Amino acid sequence: MDGILGVDEVLFFVPDVQVAKQWYGELLGVEPYFDHEGYCAFRLANVTVGLHPSDEKNSSGVAGQVTYWRVSDILKTIAHFEAHGCSKLRGPTFGVDRVWVCQVKDPFENVWGLVQRSERPE
Repeated sequence: MDGILGVDEVLFFVPDVQVAKQWYGELLGVEPYFDHEGYCAFRLANVTVGLHPSDEKNSSGVAGQVTYWRVSDILKTIAHFEAHGCSKLRGPTFGVDRVWVCQVKDPFENVWGLVQRSERPE
């Protein structure tokens, strides 16, 4: 699609930004580059992962939109997310487009999409 350059930011709506900041920092293994009580941001693979307070317009949880992150080893990545309290929501499955996909749900009810664009994982 013309004009789309790639994922810039994925915004997660959470009940408490400061509580979520701790968990996301441990999961991602990085400190936030911007930290405010009403918004916190991390850099992950040249994309901003933002945390915003949930409200009447955007609640935490599965909201019908999933951003998929390309990974090199889907099984290892799923294990890492599960070790940080996530659970599998869908998959892993080998999609019709011949890629491995999985959705994991974090403790704040947000969904992370994972995609491995290579042969079947071991």
